[in-house]
Amino acid sequence: MELRHLRYFVAAAEELNFSRAAARLNVSQPPLSRQIHDLEREIGAALFDRNRKKVQLTPAGKSFLGNAKQILAQAERAARLARVVSQGKTGQLTLALLSPLSGFFAPPALRKFRQRFPFVDVTITEMVPRKQLEALLDDRIDVGFLPKCEAQFEKRVALEVIAQVGIVLALSPNHSLASSRRIPFQKLINESFICFARSSAPATHDLLRDLCRAKGVEPKIARESDQPQAILDSVASGIGVSVLPEFFQRYRTEVVFRPLTPDPPKIELCMAWRRHDDSESLGSLRAALQQSFRERSPWARSQWVRDSEAS
Repeated sequence: MELRHLRYFVAAAEELNFSRAAARLNVSQPPLSRQIHDLEREIGAALFDRNRKKVQLTPAGKSFLGNAKQILAQAERAARLARVVSQGKTGQLTLALLSPLSGFFAPPALRKFRQRFPFVDVTITEMVPRKQLEALLDDRIDVGFLPKCEAQFEKRVALEVIAQVGIVLALSPNHSLASSRRIPFQKLINESFICFARSSAPATHDLLRDLCRAKGVEPKIARESDQPQAILDSVASGIGVSVLPEFFQRYRTEVVFRPLTPDPPKIELCMAWRRHDDSESLGSLRAALQQSFRERSPWARSQWVRDSEAS
């Protein structure tokens, strides 16, 4: 029994007319009839009930039809898988995200990616910047999103800036400064601060600390954490204030966010990957992520518009 026997049988079973089945298969009718006779002889059962007026499937034919379709589908899938394996379009990729960025842009990007690479499995994980950099260098993830300052001196990692992210002040809703529209740095001199743990994002930790110092404020650290939600909960509880990237506003929280004055410099958010990893599937995933981020992120969109106008 060969696959062509099954193809001929399925066409005839679906058309219930040998002439139409032959035309559909682009063959003449006699060879089609011979192939089906050979199939019936090999099986040892009649698959069609033939008379002058019409062709019908026998009970054996009805039973055989479902299995024949399944075998043909499996054969086509096996052939398709062999093709994509030969083209490097199968395997697994791991995407790491900062917790505040998860959810809003990755799913549509992955849906688009899977249309082109249906046999590449993409795993999503949340990691703080330091862990992302370590995982990239250890081949445990393939692409990440982290502030440029965390990886700009690592020559083995390629970086592409995808957004310019502002810095805001987070404070509890009953804080005396919460009613202000903009808050001068000088107003923070006597405040306690909730900060990123330096172990999770050392360059970002130092950048925000040095920013305060440059404005004449020496941060008095009340608490550190590597969990964004824990930082915001501590702020909401009145333990202290926090200077944070503005994408922390994506969290559901009672915290009040206010812009600082004078305007602090923005943080460059980057997509990162191993510099010499030039696989087609990774390139396609990066392109899909970049497009989705630009379409859905208010920070990336405004920056993209400014870049386009400048060019």
